Amino acid sequence: MRIKDWGYTVAVLGVCFLLMCGCDSRSDEGLSLSNGPDAVYLDINVALRDASASGRSVSGRAEEEMYGEVTEAEKMHTLRVILVRPDGRVEHNVYLDLKNASVSDRYGKIRLKVQGSEEKTIYLLGNEGSASVELPAVEGEVSRVSKAWGDFKPGDKFLAKEQMAGLVLSFDNVGAFDKTHPLPMSECHTVMLDDEGLEPDNGEQGQTGEEGEKVVLKKKEITLKLTRAAVKFTYEITNKSSRDYWLSVIRIDKSASHEYLLPNGMTYDDAENVTDFQVPAAKYTPFNQLYKENKKLTAKSTEPVKLPSFYLSEGKYENANDTYSDNTNGNNYKTSYKTAITLDTKDNSGEVLGDRAGNTSFGEFTLESFFPNLSALPRNTHVVVRITINDANDISWQVDLRPYGEVVLEPEFGI
Repeated sequence: MRIKDWGYTVAVLGVCFLLMCGCDSRSDEGLSLSNGPDAVYLDINVALRDASASGRSVSGRAEEEMYGEVTEAEKMHTLRVILVRPDGRVEHNVYLDLKNASVSDRYGKIRLKVQGSEEKTIYLLGNEGSASVELPAVEGEVSRVSKAWGDFKPGDKFLAKEQMAGLVLSFDNVGAFDKTHPLPMSECHTVMLDDEGLEPDNGEQGQTGEEGEKVVLKKKEITLKLTRAAVKFTYEITNKSSRDYWLSVIRIDKSASHEYLLPNGMTYDDAENVTDFQVPAAKYTPFNQLYKENKKLTAKSTEPVKLPSFYLSEGKYENANDTYSDNTNGNNYKTSYKTAITLDTKDNSGEVLGDRAGNTSFGEFTLESFFPNLSALPRNTHVVVRITINDANDISWQVDLRPYGEVVLEPEFGI
């Protein structure tokens, strides 16, 4: 059986209202590298790319519900900021444990005293302990092997940009993402610290100069984005038929076993939709979301059963034979990803409720269909699948692909 395609809409980012998490963290690590006459303060705010909480689907439906809720798995529980100088050496390596106050949208600010008049490379790593990353030896330094991000101290040679770009995350042994294993997050930014954008730090008492006079340092405040390294799936099922059903499995074909640690080759259009990205070589296997207790879908329902979200790695599953044909409009869609749901007319005790009636399915059966126009799954997107079960095996569905967009920081919400 096939699920009948009912439509496909893409949500774009609207205005996001922020619940600010105002913090002020200062790091004195690496000050010996940054006490010269060109020293400046770099104040870093970290904002998560987040699902639009107040956006509007392009379908324009007034009843369109926005999925703005951020689960514990999607929050920032730890954050590491590694700042690298042009010579490839670490200037700062700051680790913040936010488990007692996990952050859903923004962390700010992290104050670092740095050498000015040069370009910095800044790596942001959120929830680094959730997925394994095998770190290579630093180029040119075979005597020291780093096993963890915290092994890189100020003054140490850091991994080359090409090495960082090639690192991969493995989701094979993670299991479900939750509060204990929140989603990994990452980004790489470059920032030029020249005179442009610098201003005196009037709140600073200054430092003693060569002649004994007080010198007020300049500062620069920046906001850097952090991207969740996974794809979120949310299913809603409304059973309008005259029979109760129980859902046992949701399947996605297919999920990648690996993805790059950092967003790799990601490009965006003016609306912050991902237009392209790169993926490493990976195995693609079916993903099964199993339910220990089958989810009851009560007959003649008017409200959907909203199932807990689950997360997959980003990917580009390519299969030349996977083509979706829409019989209603005659169009053929080049697509690779498809989904399936397994339903049963037996409850969790094994008792069959009711008898076969007309064309209504009886016993356990699986419905599957392609996702229309979904040929790739970029990280930090949210796939919302709404399924309606009617009588006589009439199954309709709608798919919304919701891109996560840049969090807009409003000045009046400042720290």
